[in-house]
Amino acid sequence: MLEKYFKNSSEVFAKPFIKILRYFNLKPNTVSIFGLAVIIAGSYCFYLENRNLGIVLIFLGSAIDGLDGPYAREMDLVTEKGGILDSLIDRIGELIIWSVVGISFTNSDIELFTVFTILVSSNLIPYMRAKSEYFGLQNKKGLAARPERVIFAVLYMFFDFNFLYVYIFAVITWITALQRFKYLYQHLSK
Repeated sequence: MLEKYFKNSSEVFAKPFIKILRYFNLKPNTVSIFGLAVIIAGSYCFYLENRNLGIVLIFLGSAIDGLDGPYAREMDLVTEKGGILDSLIDRIGELIIWSVVGISFTNSDIELFTVFTILVSSNLIPYMRAKSEYFGLQNKKGLAARPERVIFAVLYMFFDFNFLYVYIFAVITWITALQRFKYLYQHLSK
């Protein structure tokens, strides 16, 4: 949902950072991998209870990971392999972030199960989009696309909200996954 409203302004905001990446002659895949490394470092810092540094690094790593696509388009370096790598890295990054939430913020089996359900729905959402694209459909339905999921996790970790918000967010991610499934299913001929 945020992408719908902020895609143009985020690409404008990314321009100076893209110039830096161009100056260092980095490949978009390198940017993706570096973003994941920063997310891993931030998650580890958070796990070690250096929460402020952890949050900053997780947010920074997610922002770096968000540069790879605009950078690849700007440099005319978009490839199928790069798209697959980016998708894999996005899933690993979310797994690591939500694992830290599960380790650091759950106090019961049901809370841990809720985090697991978010991990599953967070993988189904882009899967439904990719499956739709295979059939020639654009499917960006729902409220919980990747930027929203990462932003929620970072805000939750930073402010240490009541776990009730995680329950609500789990419902939102599942609604998003089901909306994408419904859209795809309704648009298939057989």
